[in-house]
Amino acid sequence: MSQLPLPSEAELLLLRALWEHPAATVQQVHEWITAAGKDVSYTTVLTQLQRMHRKGLVTRVRVGKQHQYRAAVDRSTTETALVEQLSNTVFAGSALKLAMKALGTDQPTPEELDALERWIAEQKDNR
Repeated sequence: MSQLPLPSEAELLLLRALWEHPAATVQQVHEWITAAGKDVSYTTVLTQLQRMHRKGLVTRVRVGKQHQYRAAVDRSTTETALVEQLSNTVFAGSALKLAMKALGTDQPTPEELDALERWIAEQKDNR
């Protein structure tokens, strides 16, 4: 991911569609985005996917008269790169400050708090 540009918010929406529905046509991506409540035209989706292809964020193959698009980057790698960028640019490289800020703006459920406690315990055990 370090060699590829980080996706914009609009590109992330399309990548999310392709992570959930690999090998999708422009029409299928457009339908998914519309079903997710976004008011985006078909031609906007087409143009954005073409730009993302030029950037290397998606791949495409011709199937009949249409292209099928796939995300060229996996979700985990993308999320890691975006979190690193946010941590570096806003929190001076401190992942802990980023996590504390993120947790401080949310109302976690008891289950989420339990998961967080398990994660902290695992981190302590791995030392």
